[in-house]
Formats: sequence, structure tokens, C-alpha cells
Amino acid sequence: MTTPPSTQPLSTGPRPPPRKGPNPFLLLGLVVLSSVAFLSVTDKRQSAQTGPRRREFDNPLLPSIKAEKVEIPKRRHVE
Repeated sequence: MTTPPSTQPLSTGPRPPPRKGPNPFLLLGLVVLSSVAFLSVTDKRQSAQTGPRRREFDNPLLPSIKAEKVEIPKRRHVE
């Protein structure tokens, strides 16, 4: 059996495989998806900051008009 002649001349050698890059639609989708996720997170963070915060209470260590007065007895002198 004889092999059929190759279609390429022998002087050029085998062709390298074609190089394919990444799918541009995949890259575009990743960029759009990450942008949407980033914007939604920043929007949630901003709305949480402008919304109601935790209630602030009067400082119990500061004197107040409503505070109950307590008489503290004098301390004994210790020698």
C-alpha cells in the first residue's frame, strides 16, 4: 500500500495549531456582571448608611435632671 501524497510541501513543515483567544462575549459578560454586582453592593451600603441607625441613649454616666438622687454615706477614716 502506498500512502497518498501530502498536500503540503515538505519544506514548510507541519502547521502550528491555530491559536484561539478567549471568547469576547464571555469577557464582556464577566465585565458587565461584575459591574452590576459592584454597583448593587455600593447602593446597598449607601442606603444602609442613610437609613435608621441604632438608637442613641443618654449617657448614664453624665448627670441628668431625671436621674434619681442617692445619698452616699461618708466613708470611715481608716488608719
